[in-house]
Amino acid sequence: MARRILLIGFLAATLVFAQGKKGGGGSRGGPDIPQGSFTQSRLDRISTMLNLDKDQKKNLKTAFDEAQKEASALHDPMTKARLAVGEAVTSGKSQDEIANACKSAAQLDTQMTEIELKAFATVFTGLDDSQKKGAPQLFLMMRGMFAGKNWNDAQ
Repeated sequence: MARRILLIGFLAATLVFAQGKKGGGGSRGGPDIPQGSFTQSRLDRISTMLNLDKDQKKNLKTAFDEAQKEASALHDPMTKARLAVGEAVTSGKSQDEIANACKSAAQLDTQMTEIELKAFATVFTGLDDSQKKGAPQLFLMMRGMFAGKNWNDAQ
């Protein structure tokens, strides 16, 4: 029973994430979801947050651009793997088939997380001691950083 509840929760989460940035509610956000965008790019926000100099900012952009290129190959397979989980659950597939679909989705999520953490580590090693104090904030920003077409889009 607990396994079914977990799978249904996973399916619900998959469907929510499959809706994209605007969610299922159309072009207007709900009461908790502001639809306005930040005026600064992520690069500018990170640069300000960590007090980066020009060379560090250039290195961050290079590292994140490379990570974005690597992550772009995972976008379609991740979406398809999540949908496969949902289809396996809703079509009444066996527990083994559902588990295999979940395993495939998890492997792709793991690859994306590895890309995000490698990019974070690259940037972190280029920071001085005073800048490293802002690293926990950057670390929190990394999850999903490369999920879109451009990591630097204002969000």
